[in-house]
Amino acid sequence: MRPLLAALPALALLAACTQPASHLPPAPSYTFRQAEDAFARGDYVVAVANYRRFLDATPEEAYAPRAYYQLALAQHHLHQQDASLATLDELKQRYPNRHWVQVDALRGDDELAEDKRVQALIDWEQAWQQASPAEQSRLRGRIESVAKQLTDDERTEANQVVLTPAVREMMGLNDLMAVAPMPESGEIELTKPAEIEPDIVPPPPAGEDVAATAPTEAAETAAMEEAEPPPPVGSETIAVPPVPEVTSTTRVACLLPLTGPDHAYGMRALAGLRLAFADAPQHLVIRDTGGDPASSAALVRALDKDPTVLAVIGPLRSSESEVAAPVAEREHFPMLLLSQGEGLAGGSVFQVAMTRNQQVVLLVGYAADTLKIERAGIIYPNDGYGTAFAEAFEAAFTARGGHIVGTETYQPGETDLSTVTAAVRDWSGAGLQAVFIPDAARMAAAVAAHVRSEAPEVTLLGTESWNDPAALANAGAAINGAIFADSFFANSTRPSTREFVEHFERGSGRAPTVFEAQAFDAGLAVRRVFENGATSREQVAAQLTALSNFEGAGVLRSADGGFQRDLSLLRYRDGQIEEITPGS
Repeated sequence: MRPLLAALPALALLAACTQPASHLPPAPSYTFRQAEDAFARGDYVVAVANYRRFLDATPEEAYAPRAYYQLALAQHHLHQQDASLATLDELKQRYPNRHWVQVDALRGDDELAEDKRVQALIDWEQAWQQASPAEQSRLRGRIESVAKQLTDDERTEANQVVLTPAVREMMGLNDLMAVAPMPESGEIELTKPAEIEPDIVPPPPAGEDVAATAPTEAAETAAMEEAEPPPPVGSETIAVPPVPEVTSTTRVACLLPLTGPDHAYGMRALAGLRLAFADAPQHLVIRDTGGDPASSAALVRALDKDPTVLAVIGPLRSSESEVAAPVAEREHFPMLLLSQGEGLAGGSVFQVAMTRNQQVVLLVGYAADTLKIERAGIIYPNDGYGTAFAEAFEAAFTARGGHIVGTETYQPGETDLSTVTAAVRDWSGAGLQAVFIPDAARMAAAVAAHVRSEAPEVTLLGTESWNDPAALANAGAAINGAIFADSFFANSTRPSTREFVEHFERGSGRAPTVFEAQAFDAGLAVRRVFENGATSREQVAAQLTALSNFEGAGVLRSADGGFQRDLSLLRYRDGQIEEITPGS
């Protein structure tokens, strides 16, 4: 069997001391040694089987982290990227308060193998932040190589989410000063990160001379030099990789769907969070939920075991929040929700994003009080989003004394809207004044055009999904005067909003959306409590509860459940979206 190399000077010192053998971890099991032998000779199928057998038993704790890592690396060599990523997830769940440079690097290699280049860069950036100079040299080759392969869209996306100055420089991205934190947030002094101490990794089998096998600094540097193709950082060229560990800094975890169907929205929210922590990216712990509720809950449980993580921002979708928020509340783990789900806030859970009811109440109030609308119809897609908004609107409108003259549904993406036209024709005889259409802007505009063909003077009411100028422009004058609410308006005249938009546009080359804005404000809220000296979850929860009103991308006000966002009432007119001032 090839001797295991000792990667840490600390182990050499240990061998030099005359401590009793009882102070050393036990020799690894026969199964573990079989796995190591198979890996050394490149028989990865056998290595995978034996590492898994070792871990499924009751593994010696001293060797378990290495077994997980080597198992994932063997799976990577077999081009089993999904299995490798799942193994790395197992490792993180078992040791949630530990951080390995090699794990982040290997995760990036797996993502790259699946053509997820931006996600790979995010993982390598995480590794870079804690890597040694030799490890950074290996990572540099990967990052520079992949940066040259990015499409224009990927480069735009990477420019929004990669914020470590050295990594941005080697990728040729815009100057990081373009996305510096907003001036009005003040000079925030976060807790200084602890000096990174190398962790004690699995020792070699009993009887081996650790001092004799410990590599010199020159040997370690040589082992980390680039090869073609470059092996993962901490691969078999270094048998026992060093394991830097973060143990005493204040951090906030971000639970976002960075893969899966909601990937685009998750990346937008991540861009907002990274802007809030642009000068201190080491305080963010990024976790991909994949949009899966079960994964979200499992990640909260794992993060709860990490004492350095004082709060969680996310999840993004209501289905994820509904299972993750109860876990956070039960464990008294501060969570700032980015979803629109109702009834989840309270205790340790704070609502940062606008809710469905908040925008419906604002919309109905304006329609009833200012426009004097008393009779309305509802046309909505037969899906969860449309149904929930239709029910909320009907409840709010009738509570204000209004009358719903009728409702009509259509299938999502439907092109034959003749039933919509017929319904509006019938409702017109019942004194129809307004129609509420809760759908994405492109489809809503098509429905609205059919409505206006039968009732040209009817008022059109929509949801935050209407806040899409390009999509509305296709409908032209047919939807002039349409009114909807949103929690963020990029063209707002509010000074703090203008500063946020200008900072974001300089860094990314595009205007931010509500996803970046709400995530930025959640991050800003956490920075405020860190600035005020919170160093425990109890202090974070208490200070978030007492946090006074503040302005960021939008305005957050103290309310039941922690916060309530000020919403903007918007109107589409003559090809532009404008903010409605009170009384207009």
